[in-house]
Amino acid sequence: MTESRLDEFNPVAERVRQQLRTFPLKFRELGEGGKLSLILTDDETTALPGPYVGQQPEVFTEQYLIEPVLHGLGYTNPASTEYDGTGPHFVRRPTTFRHVESKRPDYLLKQVDPTLVCILEAKAANKEQKTRRAATSDIREYIEVNAFCKYLREMAHEQMVAIGTDGLRWTLWRSHLHEDTQGQVCRVDLTEVLRAISRRHDVIEGQTDWSANDVRNRIEEFVDHFAAARLPGVIE
Repeated sequence: MTESRLDEFNPVAERVRQQLRTFPLKFRELGEGGKLSLILTDDETTALPGPYVGQQPEVFTEQYLIEPVLHGLGYTNPASTEYDGTGPHFVRRPTTFRHVESKRPDYLLKQVDPTLVCILEAKAANKEQKTRRAATSDIREYIEVNAFCKYLREMAHEQMVAIGTDGLRWTLWRSHLHEDTQGQVCRVDLTEVLRAISRRHDVIEGQTDWSANDVRNRIEEFVDHFAAARLPGVIE
């Protein structure tokens, strides 16, 4: 990446930067900055515990981290005023595949590209650390299930795009349905970015010299691979 590229203002990266603030600001509201600091510690294996956030940790992570980030990436929340019935958007707990699999992905990303089916598996914050990779394991099951891929081929899809995330770590997989080939495209860790944002907003202890532009630059790779407008080109 050239210096000139780093200096360019990326509106999608800016939207994602703003949406990422939702997660730490919710911890500040709850008075649980210490728990957030623990989750954002390098190599920490503690997942987000439900009692501290007052609801199921998976739901909390989806509501205050994963869905805001998806919205910033260009997948509109159908419950938002921005949704007009067109364009990329996410669907929670889709029933689309209920006759194919006993389990189904947590999200379907719709209207991204007519040749693609895009699914996302979500876990509680910090469940994708080195020792567990919970969301990634679930995603591999979808990619490797013959009945699931056969169903998608019959629906005239050419490729499946699968994302596994705990909100901090995002892994992108693709499967060429007609060629029966699969592979990981990209894995991006946003922990350091969230730590800097949390410090800038005095949610966790410590200082950061990261500016808003620094944050945008750090999430450039993430946006380049996961944004709704970029995804079809990434997996070609």
